[in-house]
Amino acid sequence: MTSKRMASSIELDALSNLPDVLLILIISCLSFKECLRTSLLSKRWRYLCRETRNISFEESEYVDRSVSDKRSKRISFVNYMCQWVSRYQGYCMETFEIKFSVPWGFAAEMESLIEFAVARKVKNLVLDFTDFYWSVTTDASRYYKVYVHLPASVYNSRTLESLKIYSCGFDPSKFTNSGSLRKLSIGWIELTGAESLILTSPTLKSLSFSYCWGVVINNIAGDIKEFEFENCEFSLYMACSFDLPNVEIFKYSGQVLAFDVKKMNKFKEVYLDFEAEDDYEEPNERTKLEGTMLSGFLNSLRGARTLSVCPFLLQAIQECDDPSSLLRPMETQHLVLRTRLHVMEFKGIRLLLDNCPNLETLTFECIRRSLFSYAKSYCGVGPRSYWKKNLTYKNLPKTLKVVVVRNFSGCFGELNVLKVLIQSGRGRCPGRAHGPVLERVELYVRTDMAECQKMEAHGGAEMLQSISGDVQVLVHDPKSVAEL
Repeated sequence: MTSKRMASSIELDALSNLPDVLLILIISCLSFKECLRTSLLSKRWRYLCRETRNISFEESEYVDRSVSDKRSKRISFVNYMCQWVSRYQGYCMETFEIKFSVPWGFAAEMESLIEFAVARKVKNLVLDFTDFYWSVTTDASRYYKVYVHLPASVYNSRTLESLKIYSCGFDPSKFTNSGSLRKLSIGWIELTGAESLILTSPTLKSLSFSYCWGVVINNIAGDIKEFEFENCEFSLYMACSFDLPNVEIFKYSGQVLAFDVKKMNKFKEVYLDFEAEDDYEEPNERTKLEGTMLSGFLNSLRGARTLSVCPFLLQAIQECDDPSSLLRPMETQHLVLRTRLHVMEFKGIRLLLDNCPNLETLTFECIRRSLFSYAKSYCGVGPRSYWKKNLTYKNLPKTLKVVVVRNFSGCFGELNVLKVLIQSGRGRCPGRAHGPVLERVELYVRTDMAECQKMEAHGGAEMLQSISGDVQVLVHDPKSVAEL
């Protein structure tokens, strides 16, 4: 017997000496497919997987979408799920998950599986009936039909703590009976009655809406600590008021609304993404209005310790009549800029840096853009000269210690701003009275680059190191982590 086989045999013997209750806890930490494979280890292990506390049925792992007899494969998969749960020997369950695309003709079986999970006192229930081919809300809303509805037992469950329902029918008013539900995620459905859902769920602490349409919510209030809107379609010109005094994590992605924030002052993290809006080339009345609205929205979120913004916001906040006086100082310690480093974003970046006096970490998440756009000027702003004139030690946050660049490629736009940040942060600027503040720059190389492009990125990093003085320049790529 080889040494590797002997070691494996010893490990298996050590596990086999444990009582069943501990083995069940161990295999419950594995993925569901790995858990099922343990039944092949020995006679004793054969049925232990039928007591796992985490069950996950994902159609994509069992049904090949490219086969011609897909319908028969789906029928076999549904029969397999029903047979497997009929042999389940456990009494309680942590997680039960079904991912089954558009369950037309299988509603009874899906609802039976849900009933099974609730009867086993499931704590985390995931029901995802979205189509594989949906990518935006219009894909779903055109031909959408609800095939599966939540059974009454789900609303009455006293053990359910987390519920995720995608493309699944439900009645918001019935969640009043739930005494333990703390996390609710709703997606890919026409959303009505959401305000009543929030008001009638006193234990709810985390709420998210993803890719919903027909949304009409005028006021969101409650004791929620985590709230997210992800690419939902709202009624035209809708105004939305937020009254969430205890919210700690707030995420919004989608179209610009008339935001009204009443009581939200305990932020740990704020994420804003308006990429659903079109990019614009020249200032106009609409951009001025949006810039004023988003600047006011940022002011109401200025207590966020971590703030993440998108290119559209960086473009928009500079378009209002007097952006410098409209924005107020923020408490942000970590600023994440998802940016194309286009000249149309430069003033917005500068405005945020000017209004983050406590900033400790600055992260650039670089988004790809066309090569020809690097050379463009915008309202008298050129890509080569702007940072030298507008990013100096005097206006750089004095607390800034770390700069991070994700998807680093070593292009001119990245090197240009990093060079100025390093020179300003390490004390090259004339008149600086104190020693360096900036401690390190971390560069995460883009993972999809060719070898020659990676060499170019490393060459750019070496140039930055040559001017960095005491500032560390660290390069991270999929193959190595090196300090230059």
